[in-house]
Amino acid sequence: MGYLAGTTIGFALTLIFIKLASVKGSPIVNNLIFTAVAATVQLAVFLYYRFKGTPLSITGEGLILSAIGGLFLGIYTVALFLTFSEIPVSKASPVIYAGAILLASCFGIFFLHEGISWQRFIGLALLVAGLFFVFNR
Repeated sequence: MGYLAGTTIGFALTLIFIKLASVKGSPIVNNLIFTAVAATVQLAVFLYYRFKGTPLSITGEGLILSAIGGLFLGIYTVALFLTFSEIPVSKASPVIYAGAILLASCFGIFFLHEGISWQRFIGLALLVAGLFFVFNR
């Protein structure tokens, strides 16, 4: 549960600083600095675990999927900086993240065969309703 709380706080702070950086100069340049610092942190964590002796398994499929995911992460961060440079974070964030939850949930249900319960269905319907209210203010 500690990782979940830390991730939530870290994500909120990330969004705040992306918004602040996106309007203080070129969103493209600031995105590059942002992701370079993030890559440095990730490299430091990797090296920590490597020198600690923690086994780090590597598979070809894992590398390919990670590379594809990294491609989408790069596209996402550029688009996020550009979006936040033009649209208020209070309006863009709910649309982006609720939309992403809907898309990821549908992918999980239809392609990964994750079950759907009535509770999940109601939750997704509420997300759609929430998007409507946020965007049509």
